[in-house]
Amino acid sequence: NYCKTSSWCANSAVLLALLVPHPHIHALQRLAGIIAALPGLGPCSRVLDVGSGTGCLIPHLRARGVLDILAVDVSAAMVQQLQQLYPAPSSCGNDAGVRTWQGDFLQVPAYMGPVNAICMNAVFGNFVDLHEALLKAALMLQPGGHLVISHAMGRAWHTQLHEQRPAMVPNELPDKQQLQQLIFDLPFELVQYTDDPDLYIAVLQVPHGYRVAAAPIVMEGTVVTGFGRGSRQLGVPTANMDPAPLRQQLQQLPRGVYFGWAQLDAPADWPAADSAVHKMVMNVGRRPTVNTGDEAATVEVHVLHKYSQEEFYGTTMRVVVAGFVRPE
Repeated sequence: NYCKTSSWCANSAVLLALLVPHPHIHALQRLAGIIAALPGLGPCSRVLDVGSGTGCLIPHLRARGVLDILAVDVSAAMVQQLQQLYPAPSSCGNDAGVRTWQGDFLQVPAYMGPVNAICMNAVFGNFVDLHEALLKAALMLQPGGHLVISHAMGRAWHTQLHEQRPAMVPNELPDKQQLQQLIFDLPFELVQYTDDPDLYIAVLQVPHGYRVAAAPIVMEGTVVTGFGRGSRQLGVPTANMDPAPLRQQLQQLPRGVYFGWAQLDAPADWPAADSAVHKMVMNVGRRPTVNTGDEAATVEVHVLHKYSQEEFYGTTMRVVVAGFVRPE
């Protein structure tokens, strides 16, 4: 891992330009270019640096005006060096500065977010499950936030490292098509992709307002029986829509939780409020918390309205999908 095995990565760019050999100067420029690829950074930004090592990105983040940085690394030795280089600003946890967390990025507590940007420099291929790492990043980012996946030596160099040390680097860096496949069911948009011989940069963004590219999506279907798992008794009744006629619309919706509006075609003798348009959240997927994973996808709509009748099987439900909350 280039960033973690080079002792120069924790020093300032100005000092390094005077002391290090010419190839390292170019590497410093590439690191600066990686941070430059993140839009909107400034004094109010909160940045999470994954696999920070001894902090080779921190000088470049500070050069962009970033004051609040959370550096995460699995190595206790790296974190200790980082703490010596950048002492915590205070013990109360609210002052801006460089803070550290030792452990696996996948285990970073949710309360340490959300953040405006996440950097994964020279570390993405070290994850065993790339999709899981991307999911964690999506859940740690604010709407509109960015994730940059990068390597200052390029994808071809990284591939050689993967072949030589597969236990340490179990995955190659994805090409553009592979990355698009990885984020298909995640709230990410690929906004920049650079695959030069000596530089790899992929910038992903969680859309503002969790919008989905295909929104608004209008669906209409028949309310069918559920699965008898007691959601009504738990206070979260759902209207299960027959997914078969909705196959075309569902192709535009990765598995996950959505929000929008819903309207029930209630019988004429029901109160008018039952036929009104109400807010809703909707799950499209296979319910991994209760199923084995091989069941057909379902559409479960939870309308934020207490209907006058508990059951309305066979009636028509119309929904407008406005945005994406989270993956399933």
